[in-house]
Amino acid sequence: MNKKIEEIYSSLSGDGRSLAKLAEHYEAAITALEEQNRRTIAIDALSGIKPNLEEQAMFKETLYNIKRIIISELEKTVADIEHQGDKNWTKYYKDGVI
Repeated sequence: MNKKIEEIYSSLSGDGRSLAKLAEHYEAAITALEEQNRRTIAIDALSGIKPNLEEQAMFKETLYNIKRIIISELEKTVADIEHQGDKNWTKYYKDGVI
């Protein structure tokens, strides 16, 4: 589990932990996609097909950014949950959270 997600998971209780678990599942799915891509590239290399390095760099960067966004949104959601009922808190999500 990502260290940041693990920190958030341990700081939450009850239903809030479900959010961290969901983020963990998202990250695991993205990591599996990275592994599948790595294997595909390796198989192609064995058969003599050269990978497009620009495409690979863009693919890795995109997946990294997606993981970063998932963690960022999880942090915002947790902050809104922790500050429910605080009239001085400016909510990240106006439509509310759990």
